[in-house]
Amino acid sequence: FPSARTVVDIGSQFSRAIKLDESGRATNFVLNEKCAGGSGKFLQVIARILHMRVEDIGDLSLKSTNPVEFTTGCAVFAESEAVSRIAEGASSADILAGVHKAISAKIANLTIRLGLSPDCVLTGGGAKDIGLVQTLETELGVKVLVPEEPLISAALGAALLG
Repeated sequence: FPSARTVVDIGSQFSRAIKLDESGRATNFVLNEKCAGGSGKFLQVIARILHMRVEDIGDLSLKSTNPVEFTTGCAVFAESEAVSRIAEGASSADILAGVHKAISAKIANLTIRLGLSPDCVLTGGGAKDIGLVQTLETELGVKVLVPEEPLISAALGAALLG
């Protein structure tokens, strides 16, 4: 994506927003804080609670009719909150849609702090979650481009630079 000016990378432990210049070089970046609330770890925790594979949560979240509102951005507290919502009868789809909203809000804050410039590309494992991609697009108000293999984008870039 040679037109990319913002990259959002959602990894297992960290998420980051990166600003690129016209030649594709990073000019600035911001990382999420130490909490896993804005990272793929949050998705892993919720998938475990719901007894499902991480690969399956994106499609299921798109079936939500009433996304759960999480009152915390912390993955640890959200885990307890998700268990409570299950006990209250919330569907897995609604819980997942709520998780996607919580993660997207954190990532949008990172991106806004950096300064969102289209085109925006999403990389990392989070980019393989269609529910998260669509929620992030809504939160950012822009179309998010996803590479064919978002998990290896950073490694490919490092190899090309090397």
